[in-house]
Amino acid sequence: MTSRPPLGVQQRQPQRKVSGPSLSQRPPAHQRTISQQYAQQYMPPSPIRKETSYHEYGSSDAGDGSQGRYGTQRRGGSRLKLELSHDPADAIAQSTISESPNAIESSKPFTPSRMMPLTDISDLGDMSPHISTRAQTVDPDAPLPMPRRRPMFTNDAPRQKPPPAPATVRKDARPKPYTVEIPAAAPRYYTHGRGDSRASGGAGTLGPPPSVGYADFFPWTGNHPEDQFSESAIRQGFYDKAPGTSETATAKPVMQAVKRSKNSLSALSHIFTSILRQRRNAGQITAPSTFKPPPRVTLTDTKREVWLRDLANPATSLRRLSRTIPHGIRGKVLLDQCLNKNIPTDRAIWLAKCVGANEIRAFKRSRGNGPVSGTTLMGGEAKWIRDWTVFVEQFVEGVVFGFEAEEWKSKVNYAIRLATQLYAEYLLDREHYVEWLVSNLETSHQSKLPMWVLITQIYWKDLLQLRKYGRRLVAALTHHYHLIYNDPDKDILQPLVSRLAALLNTLIVCSPENFVSPTIWPKYRDTLKACVSPSDDARQKTLSAISHRNDQLQASGNRTQPATRHILVTWLDRTLQTPMRDDLCTECWNISRDKTALVKALLEWCTSAYRPGLAKVYVTCRMLIQWSALGVDTTTAVLDFLDSDVLDDQERKNMLYHLVCELVRAGLFSIPRYVQWLMARGGLTDPRDVMPDGPGATRLLVELPTHALTHSQAALRGGQLRRASYSVTDEARDTELAIKHVRHSLGFSMDPTDPICQRKPLQISKLSKRIRISSRALKTEIGHWLRTALGSAVDQRSKEGNRGPEISPSMFNCVRALLEAAEDFSMLAEILKSLSNYSNVEILAAIADTVNRHLFIFAALGATKVLFASLHKRLRDIAQDQGAAVRPLLASLASLAPRMPGMGELAKQLKKDLAWSDRKSSVDVCSPVSDNMAARLQDDDSDLHEEIEKLLTSGNSLDKPTMDRLFGTVVQRLQMYWTKANDKQRIYSALLTRLRVFDAQNFDASMTKWLFYLRTNNNRPSILRIFPLLVCVGCLSMSTILVTTSETPIASGAVNSRPPIFHMTSRTRYMQEVLLLFMSPLMQDGLMTAEECYRFSIVQEQALRENPKELLGLVRLALAEYSFARSQNDSEGLPLDDPETQARVLELIKRLVLKDPTGVARALAVKSPDAHVSSWIDFMTTKLLIPTADNQTHVTFERVLELTNEFTLPFCQVKLLLSLSSNDQSSSDATGRQQTHVELFANAMDRAIDAENISWTGMLSCLSPEITHHLKARAQTRFLELLPSVRNPAPLERPMDQSLQMAENLLSVIDAIIRGNPLNRQALPPPAMVDKLADLWEILSSADFEACLPVINHWLPLLLTFITLHAPSLDANRSSNEIRARILIVCAGMMQDLDALHGPDMDTRALSSRIFDLSCLFVDSLAEDFRSICIRTLRGITSDSRLRYIFSFQADPSENLMLSHKEKGVGGAGSGGVVNNPPQQQQQRVGGGAVTGAGQVQVPERLTVFQFRRWELMKDPTPNVGENDTAVSLLLFEARKV
Repeated sequence: MTSRPPLGVQQRQPQRKVSGPSLSQRPPAHQRTISQQYAQQYMPPSPIRKETSYHEYGSSDAGDGSQGRYGTQRRGGSRLKLELSHDPADAIAQSTISESPNAIESSKPFTPSRMMPLTDISDLGDMSPHISTRAQTVDPDAPLPMPRRRPMFTNDAPRQKPPPAPATVRKDARPKPYTVEIPAAAPRYYTHGRGDSRASGGAGTLGPPPSVGYADFFPWTGNHPEDQFSESAIRQGFYDKAPGTSETATAKPVMQAVKRSKNSLSALSHIFTSILRQRRNAGQITAPSTFKPPPRVTLTDTKREVWLRDLANPATSLRRLSRTIPHGIRGKVLLDQCLNKNIPTDRAIWLAKCVGANEIRAFKRSRGNGPVSGTTLMGGEAKWIRDWTVFVEQFVEGVVFGFEAEEWKSKVNYAIRLATQLYAEYLLDREHYVEWLVSNLETSHQSKLPMWVLITQIYWKDLLQLRKYGRRLVAALTHHYHLIYNDPDKDILQPLVSRLAALLNTLIVCSPENFVSPTIWPKYRDTLKACVSPSDDARQKTLSAISHRNDQLQASGNRTQPATRHILVTWLDRTLQTPMRDDLCTECWNISRDKTALVKALLEWCTSAYRPGLAKVYVTCRMLIQWSALGVDTTTAVLDFLDSDVLDDQERKNMLYHLVCELVRAGLFSIPRYVQWLMARGGLTDPRDVMPDGPGATRLLVELPTHALTHSQAALRGGQLRRASYSVTDEARDTELAIKHVRHSLGFSMDPTDPICQRKPLQISKLSKRIRISSRALKTEIGHWLRTALGSAVDQRSKEGNRGPEISPSMFNCVRALLEAAEDFSMLAEILKSLSNYSNVEILAAIADTVNRHLFIFAALGATKVLFASLHKRLRDIAQDQGAAVRPLLASLASLAPRMPGMGELAKQLKKDLAWSDRKSSVDVCSPVSDNMAARLQDDDSDLHEEIEKLLTSGNSLDKPTMDRLFGTVVQRLQMYWTKANDKQRIYSALLTRLRVFDAQNFDASMTKWLFYLRTNNNRPSILRIFPLLVCVGCLSMSTILVTTSETPIASGAVNSRPPIFHMTSRTRYMQEVLLLFMSPLMQDGLMTAEECYRFSIVQEQALRENPKELLGLVRLALAEYSFARSQNDSEGLPLDDPETQARVLELIKRLVLKDPTGVARALAVKSPDAHVSSWIDFMTTKLLIPTADNQTHVTFERVLELTNEFTLPFCQVKLLLSLSSNDQSSSDATGRQQTHVELFANAMDRAIDAENISWTGMLSCLSPEITHHLKARAQTRFLELLPSVRNPAPLERPMDQSLQMAENLLSVIDAIIRGNPLNRQALPPPAMVDKLADLWEILSSADFEACLPVINHWLPLLLTFITLHAPSLDANRSSNEIRARILIVCAGMMQDLDALHGPDMDTRALSSRIFDLSCLFVDSLAEDFRSICIRTLRGITSDSRLRYIFSFQADPSENLMLSHKEKGVGGAGSGGVVNNPPQQQQQRVGGGAVTGAGQVQVPERLTVFQFRRWELMKDPTPNVGENDTAVSLLLFEARKV
C-alpha cells in the first residue's frame, strides 16, 4: 500500500516502477546490459534459446547490472520510502555504463574469467545503488528531497537468484525441442578459447560458450565415444584411457610351490628382493635434465609494458609469453612490476624463475670460459641468490612500511604472499632471509613491532625448529614484552602487550626448549611469570620446568648443600651491612627445595657467636613469620634445632631466648607443644636445668614472656618450673618490683605508702645496667609495660584532640635508654610510631636519631619506611609554622636519609636545606671582615665570644689570613678552658662551627694542622674529652681525625729519614686514644648532654661503615704504639692494657672482617718492623676464630679447614691469607716459603676432602689467582681420575659410595673456586674432560646393563655438572670452539644411545633432556665453521629432530636425489652379476642394490648426484617439450633417496 502525496504538491515521476504482477517491464532497446551485449556478440542466435538461458548457464561481470537483477524487484511502501531509496549514486552508475563493449578498459580485457556467476551477485537489497531504467529528470516543482543517505561501503554478499518476471505476453503453447540442462554440481573450467568436444557434444547441440567446459558431463548425442556400445564397454565399462595390462595369472600357485620347497626362505627372499629391485629401477631418474629456460629478448618500453599486462592477464598463455621474455626486468624492478601490474602470484613466480634461471646460466657461461673451479661457480651462484634475497627483503620492507601508499593493505598482502611463495619454493637464501626477519624483530621500534610480529609469524614453524633462530625469536619477543610491560605508558600499548602475551603463552607450551638460555632467563624470569596467568596450571608447570632447566645450566645453579648454605648465609650477612629488603624472604625461600635444611641454617645463623648485634634476631623472626605462611612449622623447627645443637655459649643461648620470645609474641611458637616436648625428654627435675647457665632447651621455659601467655599456658609453665624448684611466685614478685623501680625513676604516680617511694629514685644509668643483666622474661615484661604506659598516655592525648601535654624530651630519652637496655626493639618501634605525630622538634629529632642508630633492626621489623615518611611529613608541616626552629629535626633526617634505600635524591635535598639553614643563621648581610676587626680579638676581654659573634654576624665571607687569625684566636681560648669551665668549651666550640660556615675548605685545613699539633702535645687532656664535643657541634669530622692517624706519604725516590709515626706518639698515646674514640661509648658528663652522646654513637657507626680501611690502619698503628711503649718500659696508663678495651678491639675487627674479609687480611698482612705487632695480629685473628685461645695457641692449615663452616668462613679466610703470606717478602727464600705454604695447604685440602669436610670451599675464592689455579687443577685431576671407562674400570679397593662421595666433594671445591671468581678469566678446562665424556659414551654404547647403570645414575650427571661449571670459561677462540664441537658430537651420540637404553628397567629421559639442554648451551656460542663441521660429521643421524634443532640444520628435500647410470659389462640389471666391493666402494657406486649375502651386492647401475635446479621448475616452460623436461615436482617420479 502506498500513501498519497499531500495536496498542492505535484506527484513526482518515479525513477523505477514498482514491479508487480501487471507492471513488469523490459528495458529500453538502447539500454542493454553487458551480459546481453556479450551474449549477442559471441553466442549464435537460436530460436529455442530463452532470453535468460545464458544467465542460467553462464556468468556475468560483478559490476554489471542486469534486467533479471533489477527489473523484477518488488518495491512497495510509502512515497517517503521511495524517495529515501533513490540513491544519488544511481546517476553516477548510470553515466558510467557504456553501450559499446569497447569502452571497457584496455588493460583489463574482457574474458570469461572476469565474469561473476549470477549466484555470486551481492544480496544487498535496497541498500545497494541501482541503475535507473530511464533517464533522470529534474522537476523544479518537486518537494525538497530528504538528506542524502551515506554511501554503503559493504562487500557484496551472495544473493539468491530472483524469481523470473512474469510473462507480459500470451503464453506460447507451441511445442519446443528438448534442451540439455547442465547439472549445477558439474565442475566448471575454462578452456581458454579451445573448444571442448565433450562439453559441446557435437554440432547443432546447445551448449555453453566455447571458452567454458564442464568436467565429466557428456549429454547423449550419439557422436561421443561413450555413446558407442561395444562388448568391452558393456562388460567392463567405459574408460577415457585404457588401463594397463592386467596380470595373466595369479601368483598363488607359485608361492605355494615355493613354500613347500626346502629352500623356501631363500627363494622368498630372492623373490621379494627382485620385486624391490624392479620397483626401484622403475622409479629412477636415468637421464639428466635437458631443460632450457625460456630465452629473453630486447623489447621497447611499450612492448615490455604490453607484455607485462599480458602476463597479468590469466587468459594469456604462459607458453606464448615465454617466447618474448623482455630484458631489463630483474631484481627490485621485477618485484615492483609484479606489484604495480598486480600479476598473479604463480605467474610472478614463473617470471622470477625465468629471469633467475637465465641470470644463473649467463653467470656460469661468463665464468665457465676461463680456468674457474666448480667451487667458484657455486659461490658465484650463491652470491647471486644472496643479492636476489636482499632485493626481496628490501621490497617487502618498503611495501609493508609504506603506510602512505594507496591501497596499502592489498599491496602488503601481495608482497607478503609473493615473498612467502618464494621462500616456500626455496628461491631465496633461507638463512639470510630468516636472519633478516629475526634481526629486524630484535631491533624493531614499538611503532613497527606489530608488522614485524605479523610477518615473522608466517615463518614460525621453520624458525622454532632451529635453535639458531628460535632462541633469538623468543628472546626478542620477551625483550619487547619486558620493555612495554614496564613502560609508564603501558595502557596506551595495551593491545600490543596483550598480543605479545598471547604469543609468549603459546610459545611456552609449544616450544619450551627455545626458552632454555641461562644468559637471558634470569633477566626476564619475572616478566614471563607475570605474563602467564596464575590459574593456568599447565603453563605454570611448564614455566617451572623451564626455570629448572635454566638453573641446571647456570654455574651458580649447580648448588650442592654446602653451596646452598653458603649462599643463604651470604645473603643473610648483607642484612648486617645494609637494611633488609622486602623481597629477601622470598629470595632465600627459593634458594633450595630442602626447606628443613634451610630453616635449620637460618636458626644456626641467628644463634651464631660469629655474628654480632641483635639485627639477626629480628631478621630471623621476620623470615620465619613469612615462611610460616608457606608451610613452615616454626615450633617444630625450633625444637628440632634444640634437639640437634647443644648451645654451650651463653651468648648463643641469649639469642635463642630472644628469638623464641618474639615468636611467642607473634603466636608462632606453641607453649603446650614445647612443654610436651620437655616431658617426653624426662621433664624438669634438676634445679640446675633452670639456672641461668643451665641447658638452653630447659632454661628456655624460664625465659618465655609471661605477658604473652594465656592463663592455662602460664599454669602449665608454672607447674613444670615448680618441679625444678623454681618459684614462679618469686619471679612474679621480682617483676613487680622491677616495674615499680621503673615507674619511680620515670616519675610515674605511685602509691605513697609504697616503701619504694621513700627511697631516692634510681638513676636511669644504674637501672639500665640492672635491666641489661636480667633474664629475657623480665626484659620483655618491662618493655611490654613501657609500651602499655606510653601507649595509654598517647591514646588519652589523642582523645583530647592532641591538646594534652606531650612527654618531655628527657622522659623520651629515659624510656629509650630502658628499652635499649632491655633489648626490646619491637616495643620501641611501636612507641616511636605512636610518638611520631608529636610536634616537639626535639622528640622528633630523637626519634630520627634512634632509627638511624638501630636502622638494621628497624628495617627487619619493617618500621623504617613508615617512620621516615612520618618524620619527613612532620618536617614539612613544622617548617611552615616554626621556620628555623626545625633545624634539629632537619639535621637528624639529613643524616638518616642517605642510609635509606631509594632516598638518594631526597638526601641531597635535605643536605642542601641544612647548609642553607646554617648559613642563614650565621649571617644575613654580605660584607667582608676587615683586618682591624680581627685585630680587636687580641684583647683579653671576658666577653670575647660576644665580640666574635658580632664580627661574624657582620659578613658572610672571610679571606684566608683573616680565617687563620680568627681560628688561632678561638683555638687558643679553647685550650685555656680545657680543664676549667665546660660552658666556655662549648661556647668556643660553637664559635668554631660558626666560623667553618664561611670557608669550609680553609677551615678544615687549619683544623688538620691543629690536630697534628695535638698529636704530639703532652700537655693536653685525653682525646676522649676534646674531640667528641667538636664532632657533635659540627666543626670536626671523623674523617679529619683519621687523616692524622696515618703515615705521611713519601715522595717517589725520596729517602725516608723520619722515624715511624708511632715513635712520636708513643708518649701521648694518641693512636690508642683515637682508637678508643671510635670504639668506646661516651658517658654523659657535664660537658656533653645525653642527646649529644647518643648522636656521637651514630657518628661512630658511620665512621665504621665509611672508613674501614683507615680504621684498620689505625688498629695497626695503635698496636705498634702500644708495643713500642712497652718496649721502652713506658707501660703506665696504656689504654690497650685494659681487657675491656682489648675486647672492643676484637669486636671492631670482627665487624670489619664481616664487611670485607679480604680487605682486612690485606691490611693486616702489611709488613711491620716490629715482630710484636705481627704476633698481636696473629693472636687477635686466632682469638676471632677460637674464642678460648691464648697466646700459646697455634693454628695449622688442617685446624683452619677443620674449623671452617659457613659462619666461621670469613675469619678462617683471614687466618688462611695471613698464614699464606710471607712475613719477609724481600728475603731470598720468600718464594720457596710461599710454595711450601701452598703445598702444605693443598695437602691439608686433600685430607679434608678425604674426611668429607668441604665446608671450607667458600674461602677458596679469596686466595690469589696463582693459588686458586693450582688448587683447582689439582681437584680437577683427582675428579677426572675417578671416572670409569672401558679401558680403566673403577678401582676395586675403593667402594662405589666412597668414590661418589669423593667426586661430589671435589666437585664442590671446583664449584667454589669458579663461582668465587666470576670476573676473573678462568683457564680453559682440561683436555681430558672431553675424553672422559667420550669414555662414558663408549660405556653406554656397549649396552652392558650392569656397566651402564652407575654411569647413568651417578657418573654422567656429575660429569655434566663439571662441564657446566667450565662452560663460562670457554671464549670465542679456536681452542674453545674445538672443545665445544667435540662435546656436541659426543652429546649427540649419547642422546641416541640413551634413547636405545630407555625402557621399563631404566629411565633415561631426564638425563637425555639434560644432555640436550647442555648441547643447546654450547651450540649458542659455537662458531659457524665448527657448526658446519658438526653437521657433516653427524649427517648420518640428522634424521633426529633434536639434532636438527641443535645444529640449526634444515635439509633440502632434493639434496639426496641421485641419477642412475646403467652400466654395461659389469653385471647390469639384466645380467644379475654379483661383485664384491669394500664398504667404501659400495657407498660410492651402489645406490641401494639388493643384498644377497655377506659382503656381496648386486651392482645394477652407477649413481651420481642429481643436479636439482629449482629455478628451472616451472609450468609451461617452453613450446618445445624434450626428454626429462619436467615441470612438476620430482616426487611424482618416485625418485628414491639414498
